[in-house]
Amino acid sequence: MTDANLADANPYSAPDAALDTGVQDELYEPSIFSFNGRIGRLRYLAYSFAVNFVLMLVMIPLMGATAFVGGAAGPESMGVLGMVAMALFYIVTIVISVMFSKRRLNDLNRSGWWFLLFIIPIVNLLLAIYLIFFPGTDGSNDFGPAPTANSLGVQILGWMLPALMLLGILSAIAIPMFAGV
Repeated sequence: MTDANLADANPYSAPDAALDTGVQDELYEPSIFSFNGRIGRLRYLAYSFAVNFVLMLVMIPLMGATAFVGGAAGPESMGVLGMVAMALFYIVTIVISVMFSKRRLNDLNRSGWWFLLFIIPIVNLLLAIYLIFFPGTDGSNDFGPAPTANSLGVQILGWMLPALMLLGILSAIAIPMFAGV
């Protein structure tokens, strides 16, 4: 700027810079295995269901194979390999649960440290209800931009868990009723 422009400038005028940050238009596509970012309710259910289903598909045959290595059925026959496999399964499951819960809490504009509330009985039930039923923050929040809309695959997987739970409840009611016939 020249000295003439500086002299003509009003120090009390509004700045010429655009103040719109476009926060509402900013979206990102969340990856399934990441500790950063946010995921919504349906994506939380879908990711949890899919990963735990795959882990069970791997662990059930592995545990079955290691249970019969000793020659007898039952937990006393499970060798060291079975115990190591079970410990590994639990560690992977806990890490994935922490990862998904942290990202869901971030969507609710809460710190991932809130996950530690799962340790406290009764409070863990309330936290699970909070994660599943409360909507996330609209637009960007302290933990990043909002995730993109759910794909058809995420919607199908997300609704499979409640559908299977409802089917299980109905089966638990119907099977004893018809068993007496």
